[in-house]
Amino acid sequence: MEQGLFSKQPIGSVAIVEPPVSQWYARRARLAAIVVGLASDALVTATASVFCRLLLAVALGALTGVAFALVAWVLVRVWPVLRVLWWWSIEITAAVLVVGGWVVLAHLTVWWIALAVLLVAAAGVFVPGRSRRCVWAWSWCLVVRHRLRLCFATLVRSQVRTTGSRPVALPLVLWARPTLAGERVWLWLRTGFALEDLDGKAPGIAVACIAKQVRLTGASERYAALLRVDIARRDPLTGRVESPLALLIPSLRNNKEAESNVPVSPAVPPVGLELADIEDPAPEPPRGGRR
Repeated sequence: MEQGLFSKQPIGSVAIVEPPVSQWYARRARLAAIVVGLASDALVTATASVFCRLLLAVALGALTGVAFALVAWVLVRVWPVLRVLWWWSIEITAAVLVVGGWVVLAHLTVWWIALAVLLVAAAGVFVPGRSRRCVWAWSWCLVVRHRLRLCFATLVRSQVRTTGSRPVALPLVLWARPTLAGERVWLWLRTGFALEDLDGKAPGIAVACIAKQVRLTGASERYAALLRVDIARRDPLTGRVESPLALLIPSLRNNKEAESNVPVSPAVPPVGLELADIEDPAPEPPRGGRR
């Protein structure tokens, strides 16, 4: 395909909806328009014939069928674009609230007061360690949602390329929340995907999510489509936990300087334990009685 300044497709252009998916939805839009139009025409004509003449009922049914068919065609045709907007709805809503709030405040006061309020609010969120870590953790949840969709879109493209079947709908990302190790995401698989089809795909999903490890497990005993994805970025058991047992000693409890010398233990159990290091239990004494 020729690429240039006057070519049909500009260099470096990025399609919101890929051509195979767009063509498939175009066929579905035509089919949906025909089915909805005929069904609404028949229902409206049959209902209106009870209250008015037959010719008027047929005309009303035809107009209603054309209107409903047009609405169905538009909804199905633009659904891929609406789906992308829904994927980015949280980011779009946050950006609209921040920018819109600043614009409203700037109109009510002056721009530098609105800017100062915005900077103070940002400092109150990002300067304290606890709030900054919370915002960072939830931000990773937003990133993981998009990375999972990108990974499953790649799996769908490879499946279509190898089998020649129609595109499979991407899984629904129901919810994502931060954990001590990373993030936990709940997915609802669509027709064409199963948990068994993802065997061996966990390392690739971990690479897509910029994580160290990913575990895929079923999240429900009733629904096979409900899937839980545990994304691990760090090991929460590598820190050290202070032992409160030493403070039970009266001499250490009343000594302020001794509190800093309280022994700590690693948060993980020791590894590499040899059986020779374990002492054999003492034999039980023989019991009395008849033999």
